[in-house]
Amino acid sequence: MARESEVAKAIYRRHLRLYRYINDAWIFTNLLRPGLKERADALRSSKSKAKKPYLVPNRKGPVTSKRRDEDIGLIFSAQHERGIFETNIVSMVSRAEAFIQDSIAIVASAYPQKLSVLADKSGIPLDLFLEHESREDIIRRFVSLKCEGLMFGKPSEYLEKAAKVLSIELDAEIVRDFIEIKASRDIIIHNGGLINKLYVEKAGTKRRGDAGEELVIDDAYFRHVIVTLKSLSGSIQSKTEEVFK
Repeated sequence: MARESEVAKAIYRRHLRLYRYINDAWIFTNLLRPGLKERADALRSSKSKAKKPYLVPNRKGPVTSKRRDEDIGLIFSAQHERGIFETNIVSMVSRAEAFIQDSIAIVASAYPQKLSVLADKSGIPLDLFLEHESREDIIRRFVSLKCEGLMFGKPSEYLEKAAKVLSIELDAEIVRDFIEIKASRDIIIHNGGLINKLYVEKAGTKRRGDAGEELVIDDAYFRHVIVTLKSLSGSIQSKTEEVFK
């Protein structure tokens, strides 16, 4: 009973940490965006054609990069319209995946029999026995390695294995939404926001456009991401608390 309680508490603490991070991202974005638009409008309407110097980092120290007011205004405008959403989405998805990984590790470390869900038939590598003296350290390190490898796979696969390890059932709609969000995140990072065939394949029925189109990243979608990630985290926390209470 004590072990189960500690598992539930550990997952709850990580859920709260993620929940606060996501809420902070929403608050920060909504507070910052009006200022970004105001600066963008002011700079883009500037009559000055002079190129002003801006210091930027370089290997040998700061160097000067010159920009017109209008150029800087376009930067502010891009951040207001899309950039700030993209940056936060990438970060929040990474945090959500870390929470999932941590939850798996917490349960698998406490209940080593659940390693059968994560491990192949080859078992624990000999190197781990040679590097660590205690059984607990070996299991902890092995779980960590398996969780790290698991998160490089498809979201559908690691969420399925997560559910098995945690002995819970995840809401199918939340899972589909998360898979689409992860696919959008990949497009933001790897394809400059332009939809490709891989996104269409990953997102499935939740896809938000066709190959060649620009992926919409706006206030409405940002809200959707916030709600989905909080729902996923909350569902994992509440359901594991029922199992490990």
